[in-house]
Amino acid sequence: MTNLLFDAYFTAPAMREIFSDRGRLQGMLDFEAALARAEAAAGLVPHSAVAAIEAACHAERYDVGALANAIATAGNSAIPLVKALGKVIASGVPEAERYVHLGATSQDAMDTGLVLQLRAALDLIEADLGKLADTLSRQALQHADTPLVGRTWLQHATPVTLGMKLAG
Repeated sequence: MTNLLFDAYFTAPAMREIFSDRGRLQGMLDFEAALARAEAAAGLVPHSAVAAIEAACHAERYDVGALANAIATAGNSAIPLVKALGKVIASGVPEAERYVHLGATSQDAMDTGLVLQLRAALDLIEADLGKLADTLSRQALQHADTPLVGRTWLQHATPVTLGMKLAG
């Protein structure tokens, strides 16, 4: 799934997927499923409704193009998504539809969905940083005695080793 406005920012396919249109929808749908679970734990929503809501909270079930058109007139992305979610649930378990988005605002869904995307992105970044740290550690050991011109204030200084520079 492409995102014409933001694909250029994300060169890693996994990161591009997190911030794709479907990734954005999935973040909001994950919020809706978590909201239903929390409300069921508080006794506000029957557990049977939670199962129906969770089953409908998969971005691949939704027409991104139709949602994009609806978003253009709705003013935000949550309103058409919640309506579409309600329709999907009503087609299977009609009595569960009334519990969708219960007590939440559009901003709750959009902001929490974005935070869930950011959390997934940070997981990828942490994994990449771990690989980078391992690589730098190996290179620092490999080049522990490789001489390198030291610098201070853009001037040559006492020699150092590449290993020392790589080790930080």
